[in-house]
Amino acid sequence: MTEPSTTSSLESVMADFKRGFAKVDREALARAVTEDFQWQLHWHRSAGDEPTGRVLRGLDEVMAEIERRRDTWSELRYVDMEERYTDDLIVQTFVVSGVDGSGRRFHNAAVDLYPIRDGRIAAKQTYWKQHGAF
Repeated sequence: MTEPSTTSSLESVMADFKRGFAKVDREALARAVTEDFQWQLHWHRSAGDEPTGRVLRGLDEVMAEIERRRDTWSELRYVDMEERYTDDLIVQTFVVSGVDGSGRRFHNAAVDLYPIRDGRIAAKQTYWKQHGAF
């Protein structure tokens, strides 16, 4: 059984995660996440009847998506961010807006769930309420 995390230790882990995400800093992300980290995006443009969603596995895939967004999205803004901590989960809510790579404006309410394992983030489960897909 793993030791419960303290709120202050999870705030530190989340600070590393947010720094890594915002600055495209692989080392900061690596300090914050487990070796088998997954980013579960619960939206994705689908060509057929398959369920929507996409899972990025490992830091290489996560970094590629962060870099893609950095290179193609503009006017990005996060507002109304709130975080709640338990021993094994961080819940983050926010509103994100900007312009996507196709020049379309977006304004989405979001919830990210971050399951915690051994004091580190094991996954980022992203849920967006959005108008259309990117």
